[in-house]
Amino acid sequence: MFLVFGRSTSKKKAFIISGIAILAALIAVFVAFLFFKASTVKQFKKIQAKENINTVFYDIDRRPFHVTRGDQDRKYVSLSHVSRNLQKAVVAIEDSRFFHHFGFDPIRIVAVIFRNLKPNSAIQGASTITQQLVKLTLLSPEQTLKRKIKELFMAIALEMEYSKAQILEFYLNKVYLGHRNYGVENASLNYFHKTTEDLSIAEAAFIAGLIKKPEGYSPFVNLKKTRERQVLVLKRLRALDWISREEYKAAINERLIIRERKKSGLQTAPYFVSHILLKLKAKYGHNTVYGGGLHIYTTLDSQHQLAMEKVIKNRLSKPRSFEEVAGVSIDPSTGFVKALVGGVDFFKSEFNRVTQAKRQPGSSFKPILYATALVEGIKPNDIFWDEPTQYTRATEEGFEIYEPGNFSGEHLGQITVAYALRTSNNVVSVQILNDIGISKLIPAARLFGINLPGDRGLCLALGCGETTLLNLTDAYTVFANQGYRTEPVFVLKITDNQGNVLEKHSPKPEIRVLSPITAFQMNRLLQDVVNLGTGTAAKTDRVSGGKTGTSDNNRDAWYIGYTADLVSGFWIGNDNNEPMEDEVGGRSPARLWKAYTNSLPKPLIQKDFPITEGFEEYLICDQSGKMATAWCPKKTWYSLDTREPPSEYCDIHSDSEMVLDICNASGKRATEYCPLHEVETKHFITGTEPRERCDIHTGLDPSD
Repeated sequence: MFLVFGRSTSKKKAFIISGIAILAALIAVFVAFLFFKASTVKQFKKIQAKENINTVFYDIDRRPFHVTRGDQDRKYVSLSHVSRNLQKAVVAIEDSRFFHHFGFDPIRIVAVIFRNLKPNSAIQGASTITQQLVKLTLLSPEQTLKRKIKELFMAIALEMEYSKAQILEFYLNKVYLGHRNYGVENASLNYFHKTTEDLSIAEAAFIAGLIKKPEGYSPFVNLKKTRERQVLVLKRLRALDWISREEYKAAINERLIIRERKKSGLQTAPYFVSHILLKLKAKYGHNTVYGGGLHIYTTLDSQHQLAMEKVIKNRLSKPRSFEEVAGVSIDPSTGFVKALVGGVDFFKSEFNRVTQAKRQPGSSFKPILYATALVEGIKPNDIFWDEPTQYTRATEEGFEIYEPGNFSGEHLGQITVAYALRTSNNVVSVQILNDIGISKLIPAARLFGINLPGDRGLCLALGCGETTLLNLTDAYTVFANQGYRTEPVFVLKITDNQGNVLEKHSPKPEIRVLSPITAFQMNRLLQDVVNLGTGTAAKTDRVSGGKTGTSDNNRDAWYIGYTADLVSGFWIGNDNNEPMEDEVGGRSPARLWKAYTNSLPKPLIQKDFPITEGFEEYLICDQSGKMATAWCPKKTWYSLDTREPPSEYCDIHSDSEMVLDICNASGKRATEYCPLHEVETKHFITGTEPRERCDIHTGLDPSD
């Protein structure tokens, strides 16, 4: 009895211990699998977050205008935007029991084993869609038993974490479909030029059929095999009763139009995009920007961009002595950059001549000098002398003499500040800088966003300090925006491929550069440049201000102009600094500005420049700076402060003045016999004029 009892107890203990051991082993396996699952899911999420998805740029109206691709050309699309036709076709041919298994399909595995054992049968696989997703995402392509087992457990892990719909969405966006097409959306756009949402059953069967051998079943490689594979998918759909007999017949008979790979129309404004990409790469890294699926919402106005590209293209079709053109437009009230062309051909040269090229602006810098002069107390009707003037400054080598000259090579004598700016007079501009001092100009220019070198001397008045077209155009927003400057803005918002906001534009406080009164005066002066001065080629039916600029030896030509709601700048030149022939700021750049401005859609309500109280219009002589008389040859309406109105009339030109033709050979009044090259028109105060007529040229033959 006791012995029997002992044996029974031992067996019972052994059974319990075995049970505990098995349970412990199962728990250990379960815990190990939980860790395995967590690791698998974490790895999958990390890879998905870095999935190679196209980065898309959107314009100010939230319309896509540019796509940046990484190593793989992929457009991610949610399952809700994939047609049911395509979903059914893919599942039917790749994994018809997809919605009934848990990552791997035992029934299919057994069926495939028996099928592969048959003589002369083609080897078939049993991978589910989930397993294929694991292969595409998590594993190397090696074919070993160990890797196959790992694949199976990874598939189970994903099925435990994600719904069937999510797994199918991941798969459809991951699968390769030939000819650089990753994901069904990109394949649909390139093979049929339509989105997956609009695919017919026949088209869906075609795309689903490519999955097994993307290049082998390509219609551009073997159209017969493509058709056979498409029919096989349709037969499978019919066998599963997922399409009706009528739908099957219609799909079989449908004539497919398979197109060549679509050239993306979403490549607008490459220079605008490249400027943003340079900054984003430094901030987020190359892989995030290229293929990270970012959504970048920008300030670009597609209408403005296309208009700028068109006018530049038109100008390039005509004879020219320059190789490059650049242009940019900015909304002065917000700083939003609405259009940007950084060169003639981005694919030949990615160098951005709007943001990266530092060139001498020439006289297009002068408005900053003249605005500083107004701040320092100089008035538009103050007088300066345009005459040969030399300046001496000490250098390390000794003394340097600087004598500025005018573009025309001539001197005008006594002229007003306003007239000097209007005619882009160099001599007077240097005099103005000499009067106010370089130490006043440099910090003033910095407020405009222009950094000047401190060692260039008085030539800074004539734009010898280099700057970019973007910075100079932005500086002119001060004149259009009542004295305020807003820094250029390119990006409004960036989201990742899951819609999470990475950054968002917050308007910065505007920078007060000029008082409203000074800004008003500069507006009037720069409007006269367009209406009466060097910028007449830019004149449109809208009130505008602007300034021309040409650097030494005609190496650069600029025009920066503005209306009340848009500031635009154009530059032309050669990258190798070769001089241009017959080009100045008042020619091609000014004409580009006019053509561009005229081509823009007219706003329903046109914004106008504000009128400043305390100023009145006075007709001023451009030489004396005093109120003009009927005898003043050059006179213009000046907006002057009513607290300091002009009180005197011009004393240079009066009715006592006489204008006579004088023969230089005799110094007497010219006659009809005097050679034209000897005749000069001169002014005399009444009573001082010559009374005798020329006695050298009489018309008589000396031999008579």
